Amino acid sequence: MNVKASQIFETFHARGILEALNGPDTDITGIAPVENSGPGSLIFVDSPEFVEQAIESSPAAIVTHAKLAEHFSSLTSTAILTSKNTRLAQALIRQAYADYDHRDTGWPAIHPSATIHETASIADDAIIGPGVVIGRNVKIGSGSIIKANSVLEQDAVVGEECILYPNVVVSYACELGNRVILKSGCVIGMEGFGFAQDENGRSYRIPQTGKVVIEDDVLMGSQCNVDRAAWGETRIRAGCKFDALCHIAHNADIGENCIIVAQTGIAGSSTLGKRVIVSGQSAITDHVTITDDVTLVQRAGVINNIDEPGVYAGTPVQPVKDYFRNSAVAHKLVELRKQVRQLEKQVADLIKE
Repeated sequence: MNVKASQIFETFHARGILEALNGPDTDITGIAPVENSGPGSLIFVDSPEFVEQAIESSPAAIVTHAKLAEHFSSLTSTAILTSKNTRLAQALIRQAYADYDHRDTGWPAIHPSATIHETASIADDAIIGPGVVIGRNVKIGSGSIIKANSVLEQDAVVGEECILYPNVVVSYACELGNRVILKSGCVIGMEGFGFAQDENGRSYRIPQTGKVVIEDDVLMGSQCNVDRAAWGETRIRAGCKFDALCHIAHNADIGENCIIVAQTGIAGSSTLGKRVIVSGQSAITDHVTITDDVTLVQRAGVINNIDEPGVYAGTPVQPVKDYFRNSAVAHKLVELRKQVRQLEKQVADLIKE
C-alpha cells in the first residue's frame, strides 16, 4: 500500500464517509490497529481511551470523529481525517486498501480439475477453483469467484462479483444476485422439510419444487442452510448479513438489511421486515410475520406476529422491559411461594378463629 492521505479523503469524501482533512498530506504505507501502529500507518480512533496511545505512535494519518480530532492538534506530521461514523469509515477504507485478495489464487483462472458443463455461461474474468462442479445452463457473472470443491447445479445463476468459499452448494435453479458472499459449507436450495403422514404416522416426502433467491449484497457465514420453497421461492432480500450456522426454512421471506446471528432458526413461510436483528440461538416459528425494526434478544422464541417495532426477549417473546422485570421476579419464585403458603396458613387460622 502506498497512497496519499488526500487520495483517501477525495475518494471517501465523495461518498459522504469523510468530512474533512486537516494537517499535512502524508504518505500512507499501511493500515494498522492503534497498538501496532507507527510512522506510515493509517489508524482509526473512535474512543478517548486510545487517544494517548495514538499520539505516542505518531502515525501518518488518523481517522476519527470531530470531537476527538482536537486532541491530535499536537501531531504536526499526521493527517487528521474526520468522519461521523469512524467504524463505517474503517470498514470501507479497509475494503478498498487492505482487504484479502481472493483473486490471487496461484491457479489458472479456470482450474483444470473443474468440471464444467458445455452449456454453462461463465464470464471471462470469473475464477473457478480446483474441483468445482458447474452444471447445465449455469450462469456466472463478471468478477465472481467460485472456490475449491463448490457445486453449482443445473440452471443456477450467480451474479457479478460474488464469492463462494470452498465447499458451497447452490442447488438447481437457485439465484444469487450481485456481490453475494457465501462462506464455506453453505447449502442453498436443498429440499425444505415437508412431509405428509398417513394414519400410522408414517411420513411421506412432499416434493419441494420452488427455488431460493438471494438478492444483492447478502453475506452468509459458514454452514448456513437456506431451504428451497415448496412452491414459488424462499427469498433473502438485499443487504442481509448472516452469522454462521443459521437455518432458513422453505418459503421464508427475509427483509432488506436484516442481521441474523449464529444458530438462529427461522421456520417455513415466516416473513421478516426490514432491519430486523435476531440475536444468537433465537427461534421463529412458521407462518409468523415480524414488522420492520424489531430486535430479538435473550434467545428469543417468536410464536406469534410482532406488529410493533422495538426490542423483544424471551420465550414467548415480550417487550424487553417486561422480560427483565419478569425475569427478576422469577428468580424469587421459591421465596414468594413460601410467603404465599405462610399467608394461606395465616388466613386459614383466622377463619378457624
